[in-house]
Amino acid sequence: MSNLSGKGRVYRGKNAVLIPVVAVALALLASLPFFGGQKTMREPYGGGSAEARFFDVGQGDSAMFLWDEGAILIDAGTNASQRELVDYIEDLDVDVIDCAVFTHPHEDHIGGADYVLEAFTVKSVIMPELSTDTVTYASMMECVDEEGCPVYDATPGEVYEFGDVTLTVLSPVREYDDANLDSAVVMIEYGETKFLFMGDCEEEAELDAIDKLGSSAFDCDVIKIGHHGSYTSTSEQLLAATTPEIAVISCGKDNEYGHPHRETLGKLDELDIEVYRTDKNGTVVISTDGKNVWYSK
Repeated sequence: MSNLSGKGRVYRGKNAVLIPVVAVALALLASLPFFGGQKTMREPYGGGSAEARFFDVGQGDSAMFLWDEGAILIDAGTNASQRELVDYIEDLDVDVIDCAVFTHPHEDHIGGADYVLEAFTVKSVIMPELSTDTVTYASMMECVDEEGCPVYDATPGEVYEFGDVTLTVLSPVREYDDANLDSAVVMIEYGETKFLFMGDCEEEAELDAIDKLGSSAFDCDVIKIGHHGSYTSTSEQLLAATTPEIAVISCGKDNEYGHPHRETLGKLDELDIEVYRTDKNGTVVISTDGKNVWYSK
């Protein structure tokens, strides 16, 4: 059974009042399906104890962290890739998603969110306090309401526990006027290994978060590079703080933005960081035994 801790806020429907989790923790434990029931048990993935799958969803972002007792989804790709994303997840024999993190409400990150929420049991959602007037966002929120799961603000420093896996929110540390800068940044820890998911976070927000939380909070083994490898993200300061062995870039083949940009690839090359790209490698699988990380596919 997953156990979620933290002081985020809970949304219960579109017109709900925000309620601190700490004030309703006992009630949640007693009443919400997120905390009860049996999860689908699976054999360890990819020859290891856990794995991160960075799905090939074209010019978008979607990844899933899987271990033998659960699954966490980070973003849901584009509208065009939504059926394929559901097929990817179904092929993994996943029925229950412990947590879905929607980093920010851009179509290339939440396009398949409604399909995922309809196809699977989603026990909780984490996302920043952002909204847009798009049909994609409205469809996602309608499905969140229908799912009836708790929704938690992406508040830096909040820690959520899912059995052997810990998820920590690292950004945004303040409000910005750009949804990319307001992206939720999360660290997933399994054993001694750490996987950092940067959403579309850009340099200004990177530096603010490092200044607020300290460099050590960002140290990781694997990093999902921010904003599809754009030069506006992945500052030298971030790479100095993260010191990853492996970097993954999610982007579409021959995309109109030229992602990933040569500036970002140059920084990664200078530091001898292994780089895998969904436009070249397809779905990227990084496995871990809790001590080591390696590319599986």
